[in-house]
Amino acid sequence: MHPIILGVIIIELILLGAQWAYYLERPLQGNRIWFILFLLLLLLLNIINGFFPNPILDIPLYLQYIFRNGLAFLTIAYFPFQFFKKLQIIKKEFTQRTKIHFLLILPYPIVFLITYSAVQDLEKAHRYSIFVPGFNNLIMITLIGKAIWNVSKKKIVKIAPSKDQFALIMLISWLFIYPGIHLNWGKAIETVIINLGPTAFNAMLLFNCIKTFRYEQELLLQLNSYAPQEDVIILNCRIYMLSDREKEIAILLCYRLKRQQVADKLFISVRTVDKHVERIFLKTGVSTREKLLEKLNKLS
Repeated sequence: MHPIILGVIIIELILLGAQWAYYLERPLQGNRIWFILFLLLLLLLNIINGFFPNPILDIPLYLQYIFRNGLAFLTIAYFPFQFFKKLQIIKKEFTQRTKIHFLLILPYPIVFLITYSAVQDLEKAHRYSIFVPGFNNLIMITLIGKAIWNVSKKKIVKIAPSKDQFALIMLISWLFIYPGIHLNWGKAIETVIINLGPTAFNAMLLFNCIKTFRYEQELLLQLNSYAPQEDVIILNCRIYMLSDREKEIAILLCYRLKRQQVADKLFISVRTVDKHVERIFLKTGVSTREKLLEKLNKLS
């Protein structure tokens, strides 16, 4: 197996593990399972590409070519079909049309066998028959690009490239596979072209996941910091040497009760509450209720 192909397989195993961990963490995001299936197809393709074609194997070479290339074209066609379908920016009519172009991959084995019968050369048959699925992908990418362009024109605020636009760039890069095969650039170059886009797209998804996770953690910490923790508040009241009455009022203030509510709950006047609040603020070194909650609600 070529070292580049082996390296790509290792990288994809790591990325697949990361995506699977994310899916297990958030199983309700069912659309992620389609991308995991795509990664599995891509991984299988690279493993097959590492071993096929191999004249040492008992499998006829023409069947090895058909199986390897058929899997490659299925993978390349599968991703745009499923991804843009789940993205829900494509109309139903577009989905129906892509199903037709998706089936255009099926004639590849027939064209390959006819070409091989005519030229009696597996490499030539391989190089010329790949334009059948190449034409299919060109049509599909054109339709997808048109749909994404129509959606992006409707956006009022123009932001950085979205994941659908990023995926379209990846699909366009796949078009270089066909001239690469025809001009015999080599298996290593083909592997890089096939896997560079999905790897970059996968990295973008994981980066967005990490950003979302960090934001949620910060938000959770922020919410926890503003949710009164009575045990912590009582402990801090002792540290700041608040009296029993001041401690009672401080706890109620942290629960966001108003002055009149505090007075009614403790059966004292609002004026008395105000005096206690002044002393509480003075002892804790704050000037607002929000600052008091922030200070008393965390361990010093």
